[in-house]
Parts: sequence; C-alpha cells; structure tokens
Amino acid sequence: MVQPLENVLAELDQQEEVQEVFAVVDLETAAEAQRRIAYFESRKTEIDSIIEKQIAPFLEKIEKIKMWGEEAKKEHIEKQAHYSNQLERYIREEVKKQLDAGKKPKKTIKLPYGSISLKKQQPKFTKDDLILFNYAKENGFVRVKEETDWAALKKQCQVVNGQLVDEFGVIVPGVEVVEQDEKFDLKLE
Repeated sequence: MVQPLENVLAELDQQEEVQEVFAVVDLETAAEAQRRIAYFESRKTEIDSIIEKQIAPFLEKIEKIKMWGEEAKKEHIEKQAHYSNQLERYIREEVKKQLDAGKKPKKTIKLPYGSISLKKQQPKFTKDDLILFNYAKENGFVRVKEETDWAALKKQCQVVNGQLVDEFGVIVPGVEVVEQDEKFDLKLE
C-alpha cells in the first residue's frame, strides 16, 4: 500500500529529528546530505508559498485603505493648494508694492502659524552634452581622471610569498595579498 505524501514527509521529519549525528564520509553520505538540503529547500519554498497566500488578502486590504486615504485627502490637498497660492500671490504683491515705493523689499512675512517667504533660486541649465563637451575641450574645461588599470596590472604580475611581483621581479608597492580558503558552493538541480 502506498502512503500519502503527507505521511512520508512527516516520517522524514521525524527521522531528521531522531537522527542527531550525521557526517559526510563518502559519496553516498554526500548524496544523502545534498538530498536533505534539497528537501529543506523545497520545504522553505513551500512555507514561502503559504506565507504569500496568507498575506495576499491583507495586502489587498492595505492597498484598498491606501487608495481610500488618497481619495479622502484629495479635497484637503486641493484646498491647501488654493490657500498656498493665495499666500504666494499676497507676498508677491507686497514685495512689488515695496519695490514700487522705492524700498528694499522684505521677502519674509511672519504669521501666527509660521512664515511665508520668497527665496532666490539658482537658474536651471539645459545642456546639449556633445556641443558643450566640444566647447569645453577647445577651451580647456575638460578634466581627465587617471586611475590604475588593475586588471591589466594583475594580469602581468604573480603572487610570490604573499606579495604581488611584476614581470621584472619587482614587488608592486601598495598591494597587500591576502590568501583565502576555497569557497564552498552548493548547486541544487
């Protein structure tokens, strides 16, 4: 009689819990270790799938609440923009009156809930990069960035006794060689 998949999986889980010591000592135990890793990976994927399914309804509700909030704020945003425009128009008129009267304009007005002001901004520049570069090159406004061609240098050198040595046997200054262990990599198929 064939056992249902759930029973087999439960049995494997129990075996994993009972078997405390496991050592990879040959190809068979290595294959078994990799099988177990693949099993745990599939269980994690299964759990992630369950999580996604459980979260989905909440995400839909959150999205619905956010959309409601944006819609509810529209009226207030429009009214806020209206009053902000009124304040901007007011301060611009006040500055114009002061300039017309020959006075140095006061560009900040303090009010009970804060202040309003007009501040000078830097101009915006729209550039055609190719035309600008040609002009800059002709007039000496181009900078050249020098940097080490590490790939080419490393290709011409060797590591000898923990130091980088060039093709002429000269130790390359400014380079410290730190040997590393081989990196373990596991690929599941």
